[in-house]
Amino acid sequence: MTSVLSVTLPPTVTTALFWSAVVACAIAQVFILRAVFRTLPKLPTSSQVPTPHRLTEIVWVVLPVGGLLAVFVGAWRALPL
Repeated sequence: MTSVLSVTLPPTVTTALFWSAVVACAIAQVFILRAVFRTLPKLPTSSQVPTPHRLTEIVWVVLPVGGLLAVFVGAWRALPL
C-alpha cells in the first residue's frame, strides 16, 4: 500500500497547484489590504474601546506579504521542474 506522501505528481500538476495557490493567496491579500486601507468610520470619542493606530494595522497587514513571498519562493525552488 502506498501512502499519499509517496506519490509523485507530474511537474505540470505541481506547477498548476503552485500557481493556483499563489493566485488564491494574492486575491485574499488584496482583499485584506483593501479592507485595511479603507477609511475607518469615525468612532465616538466617549467609547471605552481604544482606537487602533493606522500605521500598526498597515504593518501587520504588509508584514505577512513578505512571509508569503518567502514561502512561495522557497516552494518554487523546491518544485521539480
